[in-house]
Amino acid sequence: MKKFENVYQDAALMRRVLLGEADEAEQQELEKRLEECSDLRKIYEQLQNSETLQAAFKERQNYSSKKAYQSFLQKIEQVEPERQRRRSLHIGWYIAAAVVIFAVGLSFYMLNSSSPKEESRPLIQPGTQQAQLTLPDGSVIDVDKKEVNVVVDGIQVKYKEGVLSYQSTVTTQHEEKNVEEQSAKSNELVIPRGGENTVILADGTTVHLNAGSKLTYPVRFVGKRRLVALEGEAYFDVAEDENHPFVVQTHLGDVIVLGTAFNVNAYTNASVCYTTLVRGKVQFSAPNVEAITLLPGEQAVVSANGSEKRTVDLEEYVGWVEGLYVFNNRSLGEIMETFERWYDIQVYYETEDLRNITYSGSLKRYGTINSFLEALELTGDLTYKISGRNILIYGKMED
Repeated sequence: MKKFENVYQDAALMRRVLLGEADEAEQQELEKRLEECSDLRKIYEQLQNSETLQAAFKERQNYSSKKAYQSFLQKIEQVEPERQRRRSLHIGWYIAAAVVIFAVGLSFYMLNSSSPKEESRPLIQPGTQQAQLTLPDGSVIDVDKKEVNVVVDGIQVKYKEGVLSYQSTVTTQHEEKNVEEQSAKSNELVIPRGGENTVILADGTTVHLNAGSKLTYPVRFVGKRRLVALEGEAYFDVAEDENHPFVVQTHLGDVIVLGTAFNVNAYTNASVCYTTLVRGKVQFSAPNVEAITLLPGEQAVVSANGSEKRTVDLEEYVGWVEGLYVFNNRSLGEIMETFERWYDIQVYYETEDLRNITYSGSLKRYGTINSFLEALELTGDLTYKISGRNILIYGKMED
């Protein structure tokens, strides 16, 4: 019988299968691991029992991770050196197994269970499809409240079911586009906090805009480059056109592509811009910074202090497009900044150190924020209150 070969890899695999995120190959891989390791199968069976999970979380309601870790260190120090050497692997096995149960169980519980406390606290609902469109003449339209069906600069502009689209008319389809760049009529699409929307540009490029974002773009593309400007976060699926590169301008630099899919996170109140490539090939270019060329699965991190390229888990940075937030060892402060925009809330902390609590897990984008807060509270390190659209986070008193 094989033991855990990579306990955290097994945990991640189980989590994906239990949450319905795994593909067929991953499901087969897990089944193979369960056949090899009976202990792993026992844990997997426990995680499929929602009553067992809820009971386990109730037991952990007064749990303090700091106290538990200190207690663990004391126990290890009490083990005689020779016995400690013999038992080190054995102890590690049970600790790892406990981590798997808790970490995987936390994600499963958070996504699929409700807590009695949630009934007594106000529910904060997720964002909705909403946006404001500013036309070249300066008129502003709330696209989610008013029908949009106009012709601007020879382009048919329509809005239906959360998608704003631009389509060439017969007149513009035959016009020459390969001309020198010139000032074109622009639209501006603003997504408020608590909102999202999708726009299909005149060239066929699809842009999914996240909360608190703004995209400025021409009604139709002219010249040698297809230029748009982004403030905030958006996922681009760019229509291929080798003769007309697509350029996304941000406050920290430009992303240049031909035909590809990528995510850009460039909020103007943040000092860092993240460009994450899903497929194709892109280049990030900025003043006084060496150009960065990305391949699928890579990310460019650019700030005023410099730049770097790294390999990342794509799901963590583009999962929001498919309705799932994924956090890997992220601080509570970072997570809540994301949620402040999506849920249109303001978060306050009793002490600044609460921002630094790290968390790994998943949350359905279209669920209430309460399930996430309840799961955090069950760690025993903090509690919270909701007042209107304000969330107050407190540290739990030590016993």
